Amino acid sequence: MIKTGSKPFYGWWIVSMTVLGTALQGGFIFWSMGIYASTFEDEFGAPRAQINLIETFLSVCTNLVSPVMGVLIDRWSARHIMAIGIGSLGLGLIVLSQAGTLIHVWAVWATLIPLGALGIGALPSAALIARWFRRRRGLALGLSMTGSSIGGALVPPLITFMFMSFGWRTAVLYSGVFCLLFVPVFLKVLVNLPEDIGLEQEEDHPDPGRRVGEVDTRIWTIPQMLKTNSFWWQTLISASLLAVTLGTLANLSLHAKDLGITGQRTALLYSIIAFCSFGGKIAMGHLIDRAGIKRAGYLSASLLICGMLLLFSFKSYPGLVAASLAVGLGFGGVTPLWTNMPARTFGARSIGRALGVMNPLHIPITGGSAPLAGYISDTTGSYDLVFLIYIGLCLFAAAGLYLLKMPRPGEAFSPAGT
Repeated sequence: MIKTGSKPFYGWWIVSMTVLGTALQGGFIFWSMGIYASTFEDEFGAPRAQINLIETFLSVCTNLVSPVMGVLIDRWSARHIMAIGIGSLGLGLIVLSQAGTLIHVWAVWATLIPLGALGIGALPSAALIARWFRRRRGLALGLSMTGSSIGGALVPPLITFMFMSFGWRTAVLYSGVFCLLFVPVFLKVLVNLPEDIGLEQEEDHPDPGRRVGEVDTRIWTIPQMLKTNSFWWQTLISASLLAVTLGTLANLSLHAKDLGITGQRTALLYSIIAFCSFGGKIAMGHLIDRAGIKRAGYLSASLLICGMLLLFSFKSYPGLVAASLAVGLGFGGVTPLWTNMPARTFGARSIGRALGVMNPLHIPITGGSAPLAGYISDTTGSYDLVFLIYIGLCLFAAAGLYLLKMPRPGEAFSPAGT
């Protein structure tokens, strides 16, 4: 039973706050990455491979810190982690606005920005939602990740307008101050566990085949997770799809720039991707609850492949728009897939550790995606080879999903099992 009386289940307030967190994270960091890259190229006159190191610093530093963050989330307080995260993001943007050289930019993207991205991103959000939801966990996780899409739809056009109206430094300064205003909001609304305010976790699904309660009762240690084949396949699958996501977002504006497309027309592409990924995340979360992780993953990989084929085949603005539609829908499935795999394998009490340890293991695949794409563009004069590589990564992820063995719903997953 859910002891909520006549009030709505408080878990939906938790979802709304994670939506806000991922909106700020996605809008001011990931979805605006290409805009920052294009601006820094004009400001500092450096090669694109060097400009795109901001993506590498972000990915590597975020992943290195995430195991510690995962343990803190499971053992300490996801609520305080998220408050620290939004504070770090705001402070990072303020410091970035004062950067005088590209080295200063790299320093910010290697310290404050990663801490902010990690602190209000998927790790604490997934942990909080897994603690509150059972029957609708897939949907709740999908809804939570829509925040990134909302931020992506709203922030890039706003950032572009502010860059053009006030200059990039003033725009980034205002953005940082805006983020800092949300620190007390996170502390006020977020609650770590239902029992902290006298409530209970959402009831489990009446169908034994869809229950997750038994999985949630176990606490996994990191060594136990590392002994399962399931953990490693999940890491490779999520890393491959995230590499495509991050690399495309960082380089799409540069690809458009090569085609003579700049300004608000480029920002519109990011808004299209964000809008489509919003619907994709809700649909994928619901599909995971209904049809399972593998089928949702196949669909996401297929849509990404379609988007890459369109980018490879068409060198016009309508082609970019069509590709953005497909890519956005595909992007929508990546984060719900990534968070649901460990949530349904290792449970609510260990998901922070699972996601935290996965992050640094993503580095060999995700860390070099954006700068490698920039290097290929610098040396070949186009992104065609990049799009083909990304297609290969999507095919690999689909093959990994086929080989992945998930635990049967309603059963705890043995550390010795695969």
